[in-house]
Amino acid sequence: MENTMKKTNGNIIKNTLRVIMIILSSVFLIWFILPIFVYGILNIFNGIGITASLYILIFFAAREKFRKIKERFYEKALLRFIWRAGKAIIYSFGIYGLIISVVMLIFAGIAPERNASAIILGAQVKGTQPTLSLYDRIEAGRGYLEENPEAICVATGGLGDTAQITEAQCIYNVLTNEGISGNRIYLDNEAKNTKENISNSYEIIRKNGDKSSIAIVSDSFHQARACLIARKLGISGKIGAVNADTNLIYLPTFWVREWFGIPYDIFIR
Repeated sequence: MENTMKKTNGNIIKNTLRVIMIILSSVFLIWFILPIFVYGILNIFNGIGITASLYILIFFAAREKFRKIKERFYEKALLRFIWRAGKAIIYSFGIYGLIISVVMLIFAGIAPERNASAIILGAQVKGTQPTLSLYDRIEAGRGYLEENPEAICVATGGLGDTAQITEAQCIYNVLTNEGISGNRIYLDNEAKNTKENISNSYEIIRKNGDKSSIAIVSDSFHQARACLIARKLGISGKIGAVNADTNLIYLPTFWVREWFGIPYDIFIR
């Protein structure tokens, strides 16, 4: 009787876990697909997310079919090796994604010092207007500057393919239109990537007599990479995060992008 109850409880737990994983994988599958239809964003990163979500969904929703496919692979040594290698890669990537996500959350939660010099990282401009992503960063920067009246900021970003003005100029225009004094804003119109954004901006900050601490204004998913780049460049003061209100529709896609962007910028670029 006791063994029967344990088996029943075990089955309940397994089925509950199975249902939870089916729901979660379905939610993430939709979440990774949405940017394609809403914003036309299709890249390798939401492709990875879609593939991983589908794999998990099929694994838990069609266990018997999955088991039969596995049995066919195990019939031959080479296919068995491919199956096991694929499984190891998937599990390793999942563990890596979990660890790097925790790191990203930690960096995004580091509050800046009072009146630290802000670096507002650029994003795409269309014509003379900021995209939603850039506008969210500008608004986060505006809020920080209003709360820290002695802080200066550097608006950073060069000229993109869809723009008539630089990202830095666009940031400046919006901030001054919303009441931030132009005397507090310095421009870096040359940067083409995050490394150049931070390197150029910090040089401007040093020239203007303030190098004790900085506040990086960007999306939460971007903060870890930006901070690690800053450390790699030799910036030793406190580095805090001012996070933009990222659009939730494309958050998972760009979150996955950072899984690749962080090691690339730290170890290769």
